[in-house]
Amino acid sequence: MNSILIKPHHFIDIIKLYGSGIDRFVPDEKMGHDFYKVANEIIDNPSVDLKLTIDGDDICKPCKKYHEQCIDPLTHIQGYTSKDVYNKTLDKRIIKLYNLNDEYYTAKQLCSIIQNNKEYIFEVWDEEDNEVTQKRYELFLQGAHKFLDNI
Repeated sequence: MNSILIKPHHFIDIIKLYGSGIDRFVPDEKMGHDFYKVANEIIDNPSVDLKLTIDGDDICKPCKKYHEQCIDPLTHIQGYTSKDVYNKTLDKRIIKLYNLNDEYYTAKQLCSIIQNNKEYIFEVWDEEDNEVTQKRYELFLQGAHKFLDNI
C-alpha cells in the first residue's frame, strides 16, 4: 500500500481502538470491510501516507453496506437516519476544526495534529452522549501516546 485513502473519523477510530488495547486488528467477516487491513497498516507503518476523504475510503469500499455510498441505517444519533450523511458530517467537522486540507499526511503527522488539538473531539462528536465522547477522547489520547511513542 503506497498510500491510504481514509475518512478522518476512521483514522481517529483506529487510534482510539489502539488505545483501548487492540494491537492487531482482525477481519470483520460479517461486514467484509477492510478496517482491519488499514488499521494494521497504519499501526505497523506510522510514516504511511494518508489521503483524506469524506467519501468512501479504503476501509468502506469492500464493505457489504457500501454501494457508491454507505447504505447502513443509523438509529442512535438524533437527527440522522443515514450513516453516510452522519459520517460525512463528522469528517467535514474534523477537516474544518483541525484545519486539514486534501494534501497527504503521514499517519504520524495526522495523529500529532489531532493530539495537539484534542479538545476538538468534543465538537466533532457533538451529537453523542458526553460520556461516550469522553471515553473516545481518553482512548484516543492513550492510543496517540502509544502510537507516537512507538515511532
